[in-house]
Amino acid sequence: MSIFSRNVRRSESTVKPVNLKLVKISFWSAVRFGFVINIAIGIGLVIAVTLVYFVLSTLGATALLKDIGLDVTLPPVLAIALSMALFVIFVGTILAGVWAAIFNIVARITGGVSVGFTNN
Repeated sequence: MSIFSRNVRRSESTVKPVNLKLVKISFWSAVRFGFVINIAIGIGLVIAVTLVYFVLSTLGATALLKDIGLDVTLPPVLAIALSMALFVIFVGTILAGVWAAIFNIVARITGGVSVGFTNN
């Protein structure tokens, strides 16, 4: 047995629940988190729209659209997808900050949200 090892016995009685209250969310932390999440959503949106375009192009749906006078090509589809992604990133980031501010106001009035933890 090494001098650096120790025997630790944990029984079921050592698990102690801890109740904490969440009373404040950092505004800038919520904005940064919302920005990163919305960038991931925007990237997924662009990839999904591009895949849908390729599937429809492969199936011949773009040829049907050409017959009725609509010329659907990849550059306009990507431009629309990128503009939608930028809109989602912008609005989602603002909404993350707004929701953090609303939570802080409500938590100040109600005393916060009780959260329980245990150590396993």
